[in-house]
Amino acid sequence: YNICKDAYARRGDSEKAKSLLEEMIAMSDVRTECRPTIHSFAAVVNALAKSEAEDSVEQAQMIVRDVEKLDYVSPNSVLYNSLIDCITKNGGPNAPSQAEDVLAKMRQMHNEGHSDVQPNPYAYSMVLTCCARSQDAGAAERADRILMSMEQMYDAGHSNVIANDRCYSAVITAWARNGSANAVQRSLELLDRMEDNLKEDKPHGRPNAHCYNACIHAIAKSALSGSQKAKRCQEILQRMIEQKEKGFHESAPTLVTYSTILNACAYANGDQNDKKEAFNLAKACFQALLESDNMKPCPSCYTNFFLVISRLLKPGEVRDMLAEATYKEIYTSGGKIDSQILKNFRNSSPVIANKLLSDGS
Repeated sequence: YNICKDAYARRGDSEKAKSLLEEMIAMSDVRTECRPTIHSFAAVVNALAKSEAEDSVEQAQMIVRDVEKLDYVSPNSVLYNSLIDCITKNGGPNAPSQAEDVLAKMRQMHNEGHSDVQPNPYAYSMVLTCCARSQDAGAAERADRILMSMEQMYDAGHSNVIANDRCYSAVITAWARNGSANAVQRSLELLDRMEDNLKEDKPHGRPNAHCYNACIHAIAKSALSGSQKAKRCQEILQRMIEQKEKGFHESAPTLVTYSTILNACAYANGDQNDKKEAFNLAKACFQALLESDNMKPCPSCYTNFFLVISRLLKPGEVRDMLAEATYKEIYTSGGKIDSQILKNFRNSSPVIANKLLSDGS
């Protein structure tokens, strides 16, 4: 039964998974070997997490409440982690508070002697991910508070509560999506702490490309001027390169890094000097990609670079020449040319685009 439920869970078929569970419960009075285990219930909650049912969270919560009332099975961390996962994936506006409530319940149960229920870094990271995905105005602050509490608990002797890189990454992402005036500063402070964890050999999260990219995303979404955005992005990129040179290859810049910087530069505001600085950084990043031995520009990079050309350069010969050279680079290198690339190419240089595209180039 459990093997079949696991298969349905992987497919997100919660109805069939629930049907098997109900069949097991009905048979358990006659055949005790068919009595559901905690894994049986957790599998159904997993299926609900992957399903598209509108009431999946409510159904999952009901299953957990039922388990808590049974005398032949006891809830464990796997069951509650599955519930947090379901809330994270399918929850509504109140998802962060619901997920944190489950986490608080796990801590309380563990303190009351339930040894099988103990929040681990995975449970915390899922709650923090729930905050990062939320549109709630206070989600970033909530995530920040939870992360700080994890570090405090570790310092107080709870050695299993380690704020790993996924936890930090989720909080930085929450701030990146927050858009408030202090989002950039808070993201950078968290990144500083991760680098300190690495230097001081602490067990907590250490920087990786995803965390650096989330900081760049926060900068891109901020109200900073073009020159300030360019300066901050360049600083982050340099930190990534330095970490890679020290041997920490998980911090190496990725295509997402360059694409996000290009997008940040494209939407740089301010005066002409601000836009000039942003353009110079974008051009340097794009050139670095072209010269890289292990990376080549992806469609998103080309799309954003055309956006840089159209938004930061005045119409004229220089803009036309750069747009043409960029398009020919894609064509000659065998790169994929999608509809968004074509749209941005046309916007960057309508005359050149019409000429090349009408020629079938």
